[in-house]
Amino acid sequence: MGDLSAGSRRIGFLLDVLIILIGFRVTYAILQLILGHPIFRFNGAIYFGTYLLITIAWGASLLFAGEYPTRRSYSFLYEVLVTLRVGALGVLFFTTLAFLLKLNGFSRLFLGSYFVITAVLMTIERWGIRACLGVLRAKGRDQRTRLVVGGGPRARRYIQQVDRHPERGLRVIGYLSDRDASLPAPRLGGLADLRQTLTTHPVDAVVVTLPVTHAETENILAECELHGVPVELLLDSFSSRINASELVSTMGIPRLLISTLPHTAGALAWKRVTDLVVSGCLLLLLSPLMAAIALAIKLDDGGPVLYAQERVGLHGRRFRMHKFRSMVVDADRMKDQLRHLNEMSGPVFKIRDDPRVTRVGRFLRRTSLDELPQLWDVFVGNMSLVGPRPPLPNEVDMYDIKHRRRLSVKPGITCLWQISGRNNIDFDQWMELDLQYIDNWSYLEDWKILFKTIPAVLRREGAS
Repeated sequence: MGDLSAGSRRIGFLLDVLIILIGFRVTYAILQLILGHPIFRFNGAIYFGTYLLITIAWGASLLFAGEYPTRRSYSFLYEVLVTLRVGALGVLFFTTLAFLLKLNGFSRLFLGSYFVITAVLMTIERWGIRACLGVLRAKGRDQRTRLVVGGGPRARRYIQQVDRHPERGLRVIGYLSDRDASLPAPRLGGLADLRQTLTTHPVDAVVVTLPVTHAETENILAECELHGVPVELLLDSFSSRINASELVSTMGIPRLLISTLPHTAGALAWKRVTDLVVSGCLLLLLSPLMAAIALAIKLDDGGPVLYAQERVGLHGRRFRMHKFRSMVVDADRMKDQLRHLNEMSGPVFKIRDDPRVTRVGRFLRRTSLDELPQLWDVFVGNMSLVGPRPPLPNEVDMYDIKHRRRLSVKPGITCLWQISGRNNIDFDQWMELDLQYIDNWSYLEDWKILFKTIPAVLRREGAS
């Protein structure tokens, strides 16, 4: 049984280099066909030099990215993401080299098209390699053996999963258990037979599936270390929804971090960068409008321009949220007198035609301009552009336990409920939409919500 993984990596690298060159020419030809003229003109020497330069740049990105994802546990989606990362690095390296070498003549249209076309070609190539490896592994080539230590439902589930996916190239040679003799694999002995089994059988990894004490774990790890065999600790299946797990180390103490939220550090970093850039730019661009609104509020009743209210943010942290004042100065003291007019279910207080709203405030609320100062709250990090609306402390006190998960992300200026009717939905629907946003969050989803918020505001859906 030959080892195909190393060979597939070498073949993949050579195919990638070939696709880099082909993609360059294909992009050039497609744009020439669409535009009716060459997108740039080079003589032979410069054309060859450009070929060489772009091959070096993209090849460097392949090495920088670190791997060809041939590991059997990787999904095809992960391979696609790696391909896109490599492509982005390739374009970045090429652009940097072209700038340093003062190589002019490349348009942004060409670079963008080249990235897309080459990424598509590489994705097709990775799919082909993956399919070929799957066929060969299913026929018994490039196998990796596993020895299961333990019994019970976890061991049975693991063995059955391996059997269902022969394209992964994994094979369970047997298991060691002091009690269970009913698993669908050969029983090679008990826990005390680990050393003998590792000596007499080719084992690529040991999979531990039973609850073990610290001492037993130490013994298994020590025995496997002597034989140079890696150990995989199989975790229990939890009834809670686990979206992410990560092995981290703090002060030399290893920990398994388990999260029920589908958020990765990289994605959250991009979200924060987007919040900073967009909120900062909007604060600058809209500063004349905000100054005009401030003047109108001041001329209307002479009261304060801004209204700052304590809200509850990420993980229950309190912060001051800012809005343009749209109500009379003593509006908070009037709430108890108007509570019988509340139109929202649950702990939220909302009145469609609130008598406390001023003349200018009515216009600001209809157009959502009263929320512009929250861009500052986004800029300083208390809020995000997209996220569940920040609740009042007394509203949080009245939450059911199932609603508290809203506080697991930063509050935002807009979210799903605002593009789904805004104030025209009841409290339970509101909470359901916020939790749906949290469970299905992605960076792309944030942009979709932002773009859908604009027409919702212009149509004044549910605005009060």
